[in-house]
Amino acid sequence: MNSKLTTGQLIGLAAAVLVLLCFFFPWIELNLFLASLHLSGFQLATGSGPAGSNFAGVPSLLLVPLSMAGVLVLVATCYFGSGSTTKTIAGLLLIAGGVSAVIILYHYFNLNQQFNQNTFGMIAQKVFTYSFGAHASLFGSVLVAGGGLFDLARSPKTSSHER
Repeated sequence: MNSKLTTGQLIGLAAAVLVLLCFFFPWIELNLFLASLHLSGFQLATGSGPAGSNFAGVPSLLLVPLSMAGVLVLVATCYFGSGSTTKTIAGLLLIAGGVSAVIILYHYFNLNQQFNQNTFGMIAQKVFTYSFGAHASLFGSVLVAGGGLFDLARSPKTSSHER
């Protein structure tokens, strides 16, 4: 049984757990006149707001926790011994972290573009802010990708003469 994880895999594991936890923390805050409304990443993805309110969700945000769950499974298979090489695992960590980060950034920039389309959107932008959950999830996703990149950089180079 191979019980030794690489540094990049440990970074990816810790960051994936962070992203999974932060997906359920507040991602956005709407500051209305006398009240504040917080929505988690899960609520944004499923369209289920507080007090039973429903809105059009953003199902593509579900790729964030799914890719991080994939990282957990990947690292667990490494820990309990699979035939995968370090380069393969590192590449998959890089892809999983990259997909998660791109999804978060896409929705961030897409929402900002929608706000800037008209005057009402610019006014709405003043009551809307991103919260801890979104920032920490983006940071964790980048760390997962960084863990994969770290392992790729540290993996032994094979020359074309070796077979």
